[in-house]
Amino acid sequence: MQNFEKKCNDSYMTSLFSTLFPMKLNKFFIANIAAVSCAMALAAGTFTNVSAAQVANAATKNTQAYEDIKIVKVNDSNFEKEILQSKKPVILEISSTSCPPCLIMIPTLISIAKNYSDIKIASVGIDEPGIDKIKASLPIQAFPTFFLIKDGRIVNKLVGAVKEEELLAALQYTPNKNAAKPVKAKKAKNSPKNLVCKTPGQFNGLKNLVTISFVFGATEIENVDIVTDVFVPPEMSDRREQMIEHVRASGKGEVEPTMTGFRMHIDNDCRFMKAMDMKRTSTYGEMRAGLELQGFTCE
Repeated sequence: MQNFEKKCNDSYMTSLFSTLFPMKLNKFFIANIAAVSCAMALAAGTFTNVSAAQVANAATKNTQAYEDIKIVKVNDSNFEKEILQSKKPVILEISSTSCPPCLIMIPTLISIAKNYSDIKIASVGIDEPGIDKIKASLPIQAFPTFFLIKDGRIVNKLVGAVKEEELLAALQYTPNKNAAKPVKAKKAKNSPKNLVCKTPGQFNGLKNLVTISFVFGATEIENVDIVTDVFVPPEMSDRREQMIEHVRASGKGEVEPTMTGFRMHIDNDCRFMKAMDMKRTSTYGEMRAGLELQGFTCE
């Protein structure tokens, strides 16, 4: 039997299965099949120089990366079923990938979705296709906007980064918190500590690239950093300084010119970040799933 001098890990096996089965399979399915196949191959002696710990790490990493955060993605095709016909009260978020408060709200929405099974959390990405009817029917003027819906009717609306308690109060509903106390997940020794996610988007009609980075500690998110690179076309270059001054005056982090436009930077300690008071209890897997739901690509 040919001796493969490759480590049995999730990235290698996932790549192998993606090559063998090029159709669009669920990433969680492929990743876990890869981990199981890796363990079987190890037992059969196909791979060498691989420890049982490495196989366990691969399975652990896959579980963390594709965690179910119980947030429903909504567009025109499922709006009536998921929102108007929902038997549960709904917190519907309208978000934009270029909106820092929208990104900061992800852990709060994940927390409600996990802890209150009798509330549905749904999200609409304003930058995504297939939402023309939603945009035409809902009064959306800023991001994030939260519509609190019961029995298919809007009972309240909140705008901006808000706390979990404010969302629950605006829903005019006292939920029954899950009876079973959530089991505190033990942090795996080799679990990912850093997460970087990116996505292209729009900033006031201009193309941009948003990069959000996290550093995870043992029990919470320790550091958050958001960088938005805005690309100003040559025909608008004479207005670049005016744009920069406008952003600077808003107090939403630092801004500096670049070769192609300007860069906005919101770091962990800036006044704007502190004012948003981000909930920091989400895990690596939850944040990755939340950002990928919004259209980000994570590494």
